[in-house]
Amino acid sequence: MQAGQVGTKIREDLPPGRRKLARTLVALYKHMNEPTLEQAAKRLERFGYKKYPSEFSRYLNGGRVPPLNFVTLLYDLAVEEAGLEAVGMTKEVVCATHAKAEPTLCKVCPRLRNDKHDLNNTIKQLRVDKAGLESALAAAQKRAAHLPVPLPQRDRQRSAQDVAAARQIANRAVKLHDQGKPDAALAVLRETTEVLTPSESAASLVVLRQQHADLADTFLRIYGRDQPRADVMRVALELHDYGMPNDASAILRAAVG
Repeated sequence: MQAGQVGTKIREDLPPGRRKLARTLVALYKHMNEPTLEQAAKRLERFGYKKYPSEFSRYLNGGRVPPLNFVTLLYDLAVEEAGLEAVGMTKEVVCATHAKAEPTLCKVCPRLRNDKHDLNNTIKQLRVDKAGLESALAAAQKRAAHLPVPLPQRDRQRSAQDVAAARQIANRAVKLHDQGKPDAALAVLRETTEVLTPSESAASLVVLRQQHADLADTFLRIYGRDQPRADVMRVALELHDYGMPNDASAILRAAVG
């Protein structure tokens, strides 16, 4: 490996102590002024430290934590070649950096980071959906104010809009839950309780009850606990009209704790 490529594979998801050590070793290696890892390894071998260039590379990229004698030898050679002022750090600092490097890697951390990334993407999408729903609702309300729609037809239109929004939200939450991402599904429910009207919320609960009872119970508790009492009472009335008196009672109990 050429000198300019060394250290380019230090992963950002390494533990902070190990990442700092890898960067410190790369800086020391560059002060040795060797054009390749092979030549640097041969130079270390003359001092009794025999390592293959591939293992040397893993040390410099943070794949493994080297023993302390490797670190001190690399430091001595860097100072010998470039001088203490150019190296810019004492041996004590380098040894302390080595002592703080994590000896093992967390096996579940990459998965947790991926889950966090997925959840953040879901939250971003929910915010986009929320803005779209609010815009669509405002436009619908504006149109309704200027269109003399007979009451029965207006109720049918409202009901269709409520169910359409409810199915979209329920499908997203159920899909995330079935993918093994319950936290993301919970985030969907929590975000939507802040966006939906009481009618849309009641319709969402009806759809969720049909598709996933546990998510329906969760949505019910979140809405009853977090939303204004007047909205909770309106949802309870809607649920009663949907023929769901048990859920109507449960959301009222959630509201009063």
